[in-house]
Amino acid sequence: MNKKNVALVINLLIVIFEIVGFVITIKENGRLGIEYYTEDSNILCLIISFIYIFNIIFNKKISKYLKMFKYISTVCLTVTFLVVILILAPMYNFNDGFLLFHNEFLYHHLLCPLLCIISFIFFDGVSNYSIKDSIVASIATLLYGVVLIVLNIVRVVDGPYPFLRIYSQPLYMSIIWIVVILCISYFIALILRYFNNLVNKGKKV
Repeated sequence: MNKKNVALVINLLIVIFEIVGFVITIKENGRLGIEYYTEDSNILCLIISFIYIFNIIFNKKISKYLKMFKYISTVCLTVTFLVVILILAPMYNFNDGFLLFHNEFLYHHLLCPLLCIISFIFFDGVSNYSIKDSIVASIATLLYGVVLIVLNIVRVVDGPYPFLRIYSQPLYMSIIWIVVILCISYFIALILRYFNNLVNKGKKV
């Protein structure tokens, strides 16, 4: 099986797992929690993976926009995975098992991020990313943080993450958290770029 076919299978699995995760979410909560970074990043991944599948099946060239959004969605899902392990798990008494394997978390916190990373680096055939692309790939996380802080200030939402609840802590602490997570996002973008370009060195999209 060549890389193109493997990419097709992995992206099909991502779409299936994303849908299963969202069905569980809606069944349990009655709605999609679009205020959550996890939900937003997985929705983006679902859309991009579906478009990518379409491109593979109909043998279409990957546009520069799809290439960029593939990078963005991979960065966002990797941020989700690492924030769960490094930040949220400690806040919830290191209950990694619950946050990684319980219901929709299995799909949105673990399986989809890992499949997305594997597909992006080894099989999708998208490569030749620049430092500028890495900066752009991190902007989605910054936009999310800014929007959610504003929504918390005007009391439209509460949180949804502990570090965004500005009325439970000083505003500067929420800003510091956003900066920290943004730095994590940019570092992730650089690491993904490095391994993607290393594996696909010399290959044109």
